[in-house]
Amino acid sequence: MKKMLGMLLMVLVTGILAACTDNTPSNEFTIATWAAGTELSEFNAIVKQVNEQAEGKYTIKTLSIPSDYYIKLSTQIAARRAPSFFWITQELIAKYADLGAIVDLTTYMANSESLNEEDYYEGVIQSAQFQDKTWGLPWIANPFIVYYNKTMFEALGVDMPTQTDDWTWAEFIETSRQIAGKTYRDKSVYATVIEGNPNIETFIWSGGGDILSSDGKTVLLDSEGTKAGIGNLVTLFRENLIPRYNNISYPRNVYFERQEVAMYMGGIQDDFERKITLMPEADRFELGYAQIPSDPSGKSNPFDWTASTVMSSSVKDKDLAYEALEALTLAFFTWKIAPPIKGTLDNISVIAPDKIPALPTIEHALANARSANYTEQWTELSDLYLWRGLYLPILQNPNVDYIDLIDKAAANMRAKIKD
Repeated sequence: MKKMLGMLLMVLVTGILAACTDNTPSNEFTIATWAAGTELSEFNAIVKQVNEQAEGKYTIKTLSIPSDYYIKLSTQIAARRAPSFFWITQELIAKYADLGAIVDLTTYMANSESLNEEDYYEGVIQSAQFQDKTWGLPWIANPFIVYYNKTMFEALGVDMPTQTDDWTWAEFIETSRQIAGKTYRDKSVYATVIEGNPNIETFIWSGGGDILSSDGKTVLLDSEGTKAGIGNLVTLFRENLIPRYNNISYPRNVYFERQEVAMYMGGIQDDFERKITLMPEADRFELGYAQIPSDPSGKSNPFDWTASTVMSSSVKDKDLAYEALEALTLAFFTWKIAPPIKGTLDNISVIAPDKIPALPTIEHALANARSANYTEQWTELSDLYLWRGLYLPILQNPNVDYIDLIDKAAANMRAKIKD
């Protein structure tokens, strides 16, 4: 994905400013999506519904790009065949906005009678903002929570976290110590598994640190809070509370499903509930839910993966396009979990009934979730300095001098931003 995003940015820089659509009718819009298979069928059903409700005022057509999405999307933009609307994830909002590829939606939202910025969870709408403007309509939120194996906890005699009460990272690590190395179902187990996921922000925030200031201009990576947070990650590795990165032999969710780890930090969309029902009866276990542990200030900071639908700057009738975009977004809120706007928690009970036991934790996660403070240079900063310069070296060698890695990564980020 990082290589794909790099190619995307090179294509965009050379062709984005000249992008425009072809000679389609001004009331006909195309939306690009990465949906495929069953998801695409569901997506098309929503588009059809929105078109029918529009009664000919506008028509939305689907453009499915199930593979190499960002590369193909950027190629279309550079070739002056930009789709009217397209999905992008939060880390690319600033880049597309800076290049002039997408429309500032701030005024449209302020004047809307159906969907305002205040309707969204704070952490969600911030993921679509850059330079105090809103550039997309988020249609989904997927914050991290902690899934845990209640059956294993009980068998090992370990106290379980509650769904929403604060537990600190120190308590998470102490719980991990009580689990790791114990025998369960004739196997030695670990507390959890980390292999680049959860992302490094989770650990930076765990100590009260951060990467960039809210304006994306000041590097905060080498703060004492960041060093304490990365220290939590290093402790898990150095004390053998989690499998070594170089020894991980299958996807981390499989470790949890095979009951080789007791806890799993994943998004609320992870479908362990369904997978457990498909297991042989002897292998099934009771699932528990807890919030991401709190930082030193007492705040849980679950990372929130979000996606927004944005409007291409090449759209002719932007007023009508926004009307169509808003109608489509509102329809999405009844499709996926979790709807990113407040007051829709009950929708989850209808969309995904098997998530009902998790609702208190999901509600807490949505209220506290956040994204990083992004900049137009985020892709490069993240790949070069957060991943290659910091996270990956720690994964490969937990005994490395991580303080030195942090200091060097921060210095390199400052130099990059200054350039």
